[in-house]
Amino acid sequence: MRGQNQTRCRRAARTTTRRRSGIALLVVLVALAIVSTIGMLLLRMALMHHRQAQRETFIAQSRWLAESAFDQTGRRLKADAKSEGFTWSVPAKELDGQHAANMVVEIRPVKDAPQRREVTIVADFPVNAPQRSRTRCVRQVDL
Repeated sequence: MRGQNQTRCRRAARTTTRRRSGIALLVVLVALAIVSTIGMLLLRMALMHHRQAQRETFIAQSRWLAESAFDQTGRRLKADAKSEGFTWSVPAKELDGQHAANMVVEIRPVKDAPQRREVTIVADFPVNAPQRSRTRCVRQVDL
């Protein structure tokens, strides 16, 4: 009789151990899934912040390029008051080494003011990029 009771106890112990190891494996898998989800969310947020910072950098750069184009326009108008506009391209190596810029300048005479011109500048940075920034500025310039 003793032999049968010991055998039953061993079987019951093995079954309990298997159940415990199965539950432990399930707990580990759930914890791994939770940690992986949190990691993916953190990675996604970091990528989103990086893209936003890059957009803000492109916006600031296109504004500075538009200001530079106004300076360039002033010099050209002093040399040739009849200029109607031009396109000014800046290669990547003169900027950040990766992105080029393009500024389109339109110059029109102002009615009732022969010594004044309206200057419209459209600055694109970076050129031909899906996430480019475009700045459009309009000012009146005295000759």
